[in-house]
Amino acid sequence: MDILHLTELTDDMMNLSHEDFYDFIETALNKDLCDLFRLQSVRDMSSLSSITVDELTAVLSYDIVELSSIKRILGFVSTDGKFHLRIGFRVTLERLISLAKSKTNSYVKNYELKRDQLEHDLLGKLTEVWKQGPMSSGISDIPILIPWMKNTFENFKKQKNKFTYDNLIQQFALLLFILGGRNYYEFLRLNLPAALPHVSNVELLMRNNEQKILECEFRFQLIKEYCKSNNCNYVFSSEDATRCISRIDYDAQSDSFIGFSSCLVNGLPQPNFFQTNKFDELKLWFDTFDKSAYINLHMIQSVAPSSSPFILSTYGSNNKATATDVLKRWLYIYNQCLCQGVRVIGFSSDCDARYLRAMRLCTRFFAQLPNLNLVKQKDNFHLQIPERWSWFFMSGQQILLFMQDPIHIATKFRNRLLSEIASMKMGDYHVSIEHLISLIESKNKIEHNLIKSDICPKDRQNYASCRRISSELILQLLNKMEACKGTYIYLSLLRSIITGLIEKSTTIQERLYHVWSVVFTCRFWWTWLQYSKLKLNYDDHDHEKIDNIKANSFITKPTFWCIEINAHTLLYIVLLVIKRKLPIDALNSYLFSSQTCENTFRIARALSGPYSSITNFTVKSFTKKCEKISIINSIKSCGGRIGEYHFKFPQHHKLEKEAHNHSINPIQQLNLTESDIEKIIESAFESAKQNIEIVNMTQLLKNEHKYSISELSQYIKTNISKSSSKVIDYTKGFDFDDESDEDNLQDDENDSSMSDDIDQISAISTDEEEENVISSDLSEVERQTFHGCRIYDKINPQQSKKYFRIYIGSSLKYIHKQTACWMLTDNRNHLSSDRLVRVRTSEMRIIFLKLFLLI
Repeated sequence: MDILHLTELTDDMMNLSHEDFYDFIETALNKDLCDLFRLQSVRDMSSLSSITVDELTAVLSYDIVELSSIKRILGFVSTDGKFHLRIGFRVTLERLISLAKSKTNSYVKNYELKRDQLEHDLLGKLTEVWKQGPMSSGISDIPILIPWMKNTFENFKKQKNKFTYDNLIQQFALLLFILGGRNYYEFLRLNLPAALPHVSNVELLMRNNEQKILECEFRFQLIKEYCKSNNCNYVFSSEDATRCISRIDYDAQSDSFIGFSSCLVNGLPQPNFFQTNKFDELKLWFDTFDKSAYINLHMIQSVAPSSSPFILSTYGSNNKATATDVLKRWLYIYNQCLCQGVRVIGFSSDCDARYLRAMRLCTRFFAQLPNLNLVKQKDNFHLQIPERWSWFFMSGQQILLFMQDPIHIATKFRNRLLSEIASMKMGDYHVSIEHLISLIESKNKIEHNLIKSDICPKDRQNYASCRRISSELILQLLNKMEACKGTYIYLSLLRSIITGLIEKSTTIQERLYHVWSVVFTCRFWWTWLQYSKLKLNYDDHDHEKIDNIKANSFITKPTFWCIEINAHTLLYIVLLVIKRKLPIDALNSYLFSSQTCENTFRIARALSGPYSSITNFTVKSFTKKCEKISIINSIKSCGGRIGEYHFKFPQHHKLEKEAHNHSINPIQQLNLTESDIEKIIESAFESAKQNIEIVNMTQLLKNEHKYSISELSQYIKTNISKSSSKVIDYTKGFDFDDESDEDNLQDDENDSSMSDDIDQISAISTDEEEENVISSDLSEVERQTFHGCRIYDKINPQQSKKYFRIYIGSSLKYIHKQTACWMLTDNRNHLSSDRLVRVRTSEMRIIFLKLFLLI
């Protein structure tokens, strides 16, 4: 065998070792070279790929007596003592080593090819198994597991600092971080090597996301994209507020202080108003301005079914805005959305008195704005209401429509029943919670499904209780009891409110029937109270006390107005759809509520993480959580789709069932006419007659000629128009024409209507040589080192905006603006729902009880 004639070494040759290796070397080369390999202890063929000829013969350059014979055979020794290998032997050795290296390299390449092929086969078989498996039936999308594994395999080939992740995996990691929290994400990342990016990269991805939210800023520039993702340019807006922790924080992103109550100009909060580089000015703000005790949230909801809501704006508030402020803010949102090609159908709120007043003013629903013409817009809604519809009180020309949150209406209805002040009476029967208490005590729970907490008056937002106390089981039991007829009718009305305004599966015909049945029953009830002679313990001529007693015998005025407004708005929307002035999706009226705001508040509290007991938030922390929620909603609005894949989000089993039932029979078309609507209204009116017949109201109403629909409607309309319930607002000087809207807003910012506080702050303009240096307040501080506080002698000039320059003692220091907030805060605010507050309260009660027992 001649090594020079070999083109490559076989696999068997590469596996030779020890004596087999030496025998091969002796045969392919010669015995002398074999002795050289023995001498160097080279025992296997595979080791030849990592050595050279010079390394192999280097030992022969040394003057070693035992090597003299092999030196003479393999080469020559010069006078300077250097060994020179014979050229024939060198060529032979180089050829052998070259063949060994070539074979080793081919092994490496084959291994990489096999590894790549293995990855390809594994991913291919996994995809094939998925497609043929039962889980993929009817689903064309490939689960994210497959591209995730592919990305992980790619990272296995790289150094740790060179891991890369495609956009799909980055978005998946971002969702994991938002939904699970930092600890959950870190646990997965550490135990799934190369599968998820580092936390710092995820946080950078979040900061660079376009879904940024700054306090007081309305994100109108993103609304167009939101509507495009839902293929619908018609939206409904909602506004709500919740309590928050009153604390001032510094936001480095906007270089402003967050937590002060936002200043309103024409009802609009002013973004970046609290910006300063002067410590004195910040201190003055702490002493002058209110801290935000509430957070206002504005949401946009597309009328398209199954669409995610959009966070429009959020800001801190002291909850002192007027109805006029609310109205101006709504009109501003309406106009700005029009500039983006989006039509706001209307607004929803939580039955607050200011929002209710603003709604009535805008719709002119027994309200007037003498100095403002709200219907001169080209884009307003216009309907010709038939004159024979005497029962319909809303004007045919509207710029916006309004729906009070139906869940709040239902809870208000329940709370009135539980009220200790109210003593409601319908005809000959009382409406009393005692009937339900008797039912709970006398019947087995399996018959009524009620518990005592369902009738607890302190739990004022218990909507689940509303459903239970108005269930068919309860209504059937109450209907069998003669003394409970009033309570039966009252809870039947509550059931109709839930069916007509809240449940998704209700058809539009059923909605109209149930809602207007409640309206007519309440109108009958109120009219009966005006003519009835209640048994009084007071002087019959004491009209004020009589009016109070009658008022306590009826539902609250806000609840009555809310029911009326919702019923009129629902019918108005149906008419607009019939006239093709609104899309068919506008009939999804269950979307028109402030529950989008409530749900956002709940999600924000849930984002606290599993290791935190803090469920409340400051204005700044809520804004940051809104950014996370907005990222999730933006992905959901695209159906969870990122490229060729889409994410699936968990959903409560009850909501999933409702969505499934609704998707089975979505609203495709509306085959209604005005004649059909009149028949539905007549049926609802007949239902109301049956209700009042049960409680014996009929005869009195007949005697007073208030029993027909026209007589009843005229009486209600006349009395409300004359009563104190009518609202008149003389607001002046607000013009919201499209072409001048932004200019007017800029002018109004400099208008003399700004508050005295704003004028006071604006007047502070005396610039010092060192404008943000103070020398008095901290001059008595002797401490010069501040461990744990961001107070430094020197800072990076690029970070100078984040610091105040102050004198502490005689030294010039740089104090971080967040540290300045901490230094100026003299107490720590907690909400009543805070766990620590409840624990402290319980401890104090125990201490007081022990002291009392000792005394």
